[in-house]
Amino acid sequence: MIFFIGIKLFKLLQVLFVSAVKFLFAPFISIGYGFNYFQTVLITAVGGILGILFFYFLSRWIIRQYYLYSPIVYSYFTGDKIEKSKKILQKENLLKKKFTRKNKLIINIRKKYGYIGIILLTPVLLSIPIGAFLAQKYYSKKNNTLIYLSISIVLWSFFISSVFFFF
Repeated sequence: MIFFIGIKLFKLLQVLFVSAVKFLFAPFISIGYGFNYFQTVLITAVGGILGILFFYFLSRWIIRQYYLYSPIVYSYFTGDKIEKSKKILQKENLLKKKFTRKNKLIINIRKKYGYIGIILLTPVLLSIPIGAFLAQKYYSKKNNTLIYLSISIVLWSFFISSVFFFF
C-alpha cells in the first residue's frame, strides 16, 4: 500500500517539476502517468506557478549579484581599481553585443509583442525559466507581472491539457 502511494507521489512530483521547467510537455507526461483531466490541469498549473515564482525571484537575485560583483571580479583579473572596472564594463556592455539565434528571437518577441507577448508566450514558446528571467529583467516595475504570468499558466494548462486529453 505504501509502495503504491510512494510511486503515485513520485509521479506527481515529476509532473510538477516538468511543468515548472518545460511546461509544454507536462500535460502529456501527466496523462501518460494516468492522471485524469482535472488532475492534469491542477498539477500542471500548480507546477507552472511554482516554477514562475521560483525562477522570477531567482532571476532577481542573479541580476543583483551580477551588477554587484562583476566589477569586483573584473578588477581582480585585470588589476584595475573597482571604479575603473565599472566604467570599462559599462562601456564594453554598450559596445559588445553578441546576437545568437535565441537572442534574436527574444528581442523580436519583445519588440513585436512586448509585455503581453512575454506573458502569453512564456509557458509554451520561451519556457518558464527564460520567461521569468525576461519578466524580471524588463518588466519587474509593473505591479501585476506575477499575477498575469500565473493567469497565463492556468489558461495554457487548460488549453494544452484539453488538446492532449481529448485528441
